[in-house]
Formats: sequence, structure tokens, C-alpha cells
Amino acid sequence: MNNNFLVCKNDENKFYIYDNTTGLILNVDKLFLKIMDKMINSNFLNKESIYSKLDNDIIMKYNLEYYETFIRKYKELRVPFNDHYKKKISKRSLKIHIETLGMKQLIFEMTRQCNLRCKYCIYSDHYWHHKKYENSTMEIRTAHRAVDIYMSIFFKIHKYNPKRRPVFTFYGGEPLLGFRNIKNIVEYILSKYGEFKPIFNMTSNGTLLSDKVLKFISNIEDFYISVSLDGPREEHDRNRIMRDDSGSFDIIYQNLTKIRKMYPEIFPRVNLLACFDFKTNISRVAEFFENDKNLPALMRVNIVEPLFTNYYRNFSKQDRDSFLRAYSEKQSEYIENAKLNRRPSRYIELMFETSFLSVYNRFKFYHNNIFFEAFTGTCIPGDKLYVDTEGRFHICEKINGNFPIGNIYEGLNLEKVSEIIEKYNIEVLSKCKKCVISRICGSCYATFAADKTFEIPEGFCESRIKSTKETIKSLIEILIHNPKYFENKLLNVKKNSFNFNDSHCIYY
Repeated sequence: MNNNFLVCKNDENKFYIYDNTTGLILNVDKLFLKIMDKMINSNFLNKESIYSKLDNDIIMKYNLEYYETFIRKYKELRVPFNDHYKKKISKRSLKIHIETLGMKQLIFEMTRQCNLRCKYCIYSDHYWHHKKYENSTMEIRTAHRAVDIYMSIFFKIHKYNPKRRPVFTFYGGEPLLGFRNIKNIVEYILSKYGEFKPIFNMTSNGTLLSDKVLKFISNIEDFYISVSLDGPREEHDRNRIMRDDSGSFDIIYQNLTKIRKMYPEIFPRVNLLACFDFKTNISRVAEFFENDKNLPALMRVNIVEPLFTNYYRNFSKQDRDSFLRAYSEKQSEYIENAKLNRRPSRYIELMFETSFLSVYNRFKFYHNNIFFEAFTGTCIPGDKLYVDTEGRFHICEKINGNFPIGNIYEGLNLEKVSEIIEKYNIEVLSKCKKCVISRICGSCYATFAADKTFEIPEGFCESRIKSTKETIKSLIEILIHNPKYFENKLLNVKKNSFNFNDSHCIYY
């Protein structure tokens, strides 16, 4: 494998390279690819030294002067990127970063209880590094203390960026099991910090959206609800079940319909989240979300988490092969629609769009490596803050509980943050230094978090490189036919996401 570039060849036998150092995607011929490879392996020696390493028949056949201007400019561009690597991790540098760019969101683990028993939930027995269901609920004083710590840092951020607004998210378990506490926390924030125009968000299974809850939310201008809905009844109820094994679809659908009819002021602030696995009927689910006009906007489509789990043992080889055939067909349809600027169904769009947008918008991740051994799309602990029911702070809501970064009594622990970054550098990123896609891999702490260590699952890197190569190939194909497609998509994403810059990760 070429260690300098990811080499892609399209269906017309044209070569493209993705250069992980600069982020450039270049259309090249075979000779140029060989010259660039020799140039980098020779540590940018002069052209005579580079050419001396080429075969004589190449030197005789091609006019090498043709490439010199580009090679010279490319060298000037590439070397500064090579020099832009890890800086010393110090409490002061971490503090500066967090107090200028961090604390984009405070997330409350309202409870570890849930009224559902979804088969793929991280609280289930399928995910061995995550906690299980517990009778644990956040106390009001814990939440208030977390808010005050978050806002004490936000004050400093607000001076640096006066347009920033604090974002508060209620998470679970099922957060609405603690609705009384949610109401108290919202009222506390508005009474004490209302001048900063806080934004509220809640991720819910949608079964407990009572009139009492909806009337309260209707009076809060910037309160958004994300509801999990995997598709029509037969698809949704396959995994998202009540404690007695009955399906939850009918209850959720009735609540969503009620919001549309009785609380029209809330309806635009509700969005849907969908998961899929190897038994998902993609066509059936896509048709459901496209044609049912009672539903709020679909915001995200994710595969059920495949790492550190035995969940996928539930599927046969036939299930997997059948799904992958359907997935490939839908991906081809998406690509053809994008080339012709035709709108795909929203479900299909979200299923494939994230990977394309992450590569297209790859330069977003080229500035955040100041503490890391390799360029990466991961965050710096403190960019978000997740507080659990016991008052401990964590990097985000996705990571398991083995990597705390502080608590409500001592605040954010920069020493712990530094230790986690260093641990991640050693156990993961040291292996990424020579990877051809490290900057656009999209992996993070949550991806590799095990039992107090970070582990890269066997075969993960090879699989990610292969899929990224296919993504780049398809991205190029789309852009050749429709150059503005993804530029327009990014503009729409930013326009339609209420807090795009503050609370959503592109990757997960």
C-alpha cells in the first residue's frame, strides 16, 4: 500500500490521490504519482535526486520538466503541514483552548432508567464496556451545580465569542422519567442565565410526551426534541420494545400526531433519529419517512453501533449479505441522483450523506490537532461536557464511564484531560501517524473506549480505509457532474440545524 497517498481509480481509469497531509484531492497520471511518491520518500530532495530514483525508460519517455512547477509549489505547501504536529500538553494550553473554543454544550444524564428495553441499546447486555440500567436519577442540586460550573466557563467563552449561546441537552435512559427535574433545571437556567438566550434539547424515546410535558415545552422558545423512530411499525417494533416485549411504535406515532395537531408551535422543533441494522428493509423505511406527512423532519440515520458488542451475532450471513446488496443498490441510486441534481428520499440522503460531507468538508478538521500525535477529527475533552447522575463529568454522552474528566465538586480536572489525551495519543494516534486517512477517519475517544484503555478493534483500520477510498471515488464522480452539490448541502445543513455549530458532531 502507498504510505503517502490514498490512490483511487475511477471507472474511466483515471487516477486520483487523496493527500492526507494537505487534504488535497488531485487528478494525476501514473508517472506523476510515481514522482510524488519518490519525492516524499526522498524527503523532498532536489529534482536530480528524485529523478535518479526513476526508471530510465520513464525519464526517456516523458518530459519531466512538465511536472517541476507543481512539485515545487506542492513541496512548499506540504512541508508546513508536516511541521504542524503535537504541542506540549499543559494545563495552561488546555485552559486557553477550553475557555475560548470549548464548552459547546452541557448534557445531563437525567436517569439510567428507561421504560423501554430496546434490543440494541448501549445499556443492554450487548455492549460490555457500558453501564447497565440502574435506578439512578440526577438530583436537582447535582444539576444546578453542573450548570453553574458550565456557565462559569461559558462567561469567558462569551467574551471571546459574543454570539455563542449556551446549549443544554437532556439525555438518559429516558429523560422524561425525570420530567419534574427537567422542568426545575430549565427554570433555574432561565432565571439565572436567561440573558444568554440558552438553547435546550432533549433526546427521548417519544413514549412519554404527555400534554403536561408538551405544554411546558411550548412555552420555552428554544426547546428542541429529538425522538427515536426507526421506521414503520414492523421495522420499529422489531427492536424498540417495551418492558413486556410489546412494540412502542403506536404510542410514539400517536404522540407525534398529537404534537402536529395540538401543538403546532412545537412541531417544527421536533426531529427524528433512526437506526438501522442488517435486518432493516431500507426501501420500506425510506418510503415510510418520505410519504408520511404526519411526521416531523428526519434529522439523523445511524447504523447500530458495531464495535465492542455482540449485537451483530443475532444476524446470519444471509441477513448480512442481503442487507449489503440492498445497501449498495441504494448507494448507487444516491450517487446517480446527486450527479443529476435529483433529490433522493430523506432517509437515503441521510444514510449516505454524512460520509460524503465529512470528506468534502475535510478542512474543518485540519486545525484541531494541537495536542495530538496525528491529525484527527476527534474533539478535545472539554469541547462538550456530559454530567452523569452521580455528578461526574465525561467527554460526551457516547463514551463509556471509564474516562471521567472531573466532577461537580472539583470542576473540570485539566490533569485528567491531559492524561486522557496522552493515553489516546499512545494507544491510538501513535498508530495513525502514517495512516493515509487519519484526518478524515472520524474516529474518536468513544470509538475506541474500552475498559480504561483505548483499543483499535481488529480489522477496523483496513475496513475504514477501504470505505473511505470508495467514498472519495464516488465523491469525485458526483462533483464531476454536479460541482456545487455538496457545497449547497453544507449550506442547507447549517441553515436547518438549530445549533449546528454548537452541539452536533459530524462523526459518530
